Amino acid sequence: MADAFQRGAAWSVGLYIYAAGEDEPRVGAGFFLDAQGRIATAAHVLADAQQIIAALPDRRLVAATVEGQDATTDIAVLRITPAPGVQPVFAAPGSVRVGDWVLAVGEPFGLERSASAGIVSGKDRHFGDDGELMFIQSDVALNPGNSGGPLLDATGAIVGMNARTIVGPAGTPGASLAIAIDLVQQIADEIQRDGSASARPRLGALFDDVPPLAAWQAGRRDASGALVLSVPKGSLAERLQLKAGDVITAMNGRPVGSAADLVTALLAWRAVHGTRIQVQRGTQAHTLALD
Repeated sequence: MADAFQRGAAWSVGLYIYAAGEDEPRVGAGFFLDAQGRIATAAHVLADAQQIIAALPDRRLVAATVEGQDATTDIAVLRITPAPGVQPVFAAPGSVRVGDWVLAVGEPFGLERSASAGIVSGKDRHFGDDGELMFIQSDVALNPGNSGGPLLDATGAIVGMNARTIVGPAGTPGASLAIAIDLVQQIADEIQRDGSASARPRLGALFDDVPPLAAWQAGRRDASGALVLSVPKGSLAERLQLKAGDVITAMNGRPVGSAADLVTALLAWRAVHGTRIQVQRGTQAHTLALD
């Protein structure tokens, strides 16, 4: 794993964020997206930022500007000039497997370029209040200062962006979550092209995997689909006449077997007109449409 760290550290960046009313800078992390000086990080790291200093692998300090950010997916893009010409290596989408070794690089508690290792515990994790997001779950130790930094595979290729840790009862260590690199790249490209990721339609509904016990009690013999938890007023979900308790089974021709499948369908969604969503509502199947 030492070789993986040396390789991945070459495109990791420390971030020092100065905000109004704060005496000391917040510390975060990021990584290069390309050789043109674009840097990915977590949007929450940049809250109220007035000045951002990037600490480069060669220890140079340069000012970074915000190119754009998307609070819904917690992904932000910075840019530095002149570009240092660092070309990162990314893992192929979906290549990471449960049980694979992974390595996080970041600035925990301000400790420069620190590494922590663990294994992938799960893939395509979705949580009901996270909207159009899914995560790689690992047991890598993440601490304040790791957010936005790269998650590397055993070769040093970037597989994800470290986002947060779920803390267990009584503050015990929980699962660490990273946003898959293909999702980070997609949102970053949307930000660069459109100025934000908001040009893509947003369903607005909260959803999660179907709880097995709830499926059993409803007379179903499988727990496939995505369960709608709530439908906010004024959302596209309300216009579609989705209801809390609906189980989405397909969207625009894509089968939905889990909440992660629905996230994938939503990320590919481009036009509201002609949208078709198949749902199971009680014992009845319905097709909901926006024309």
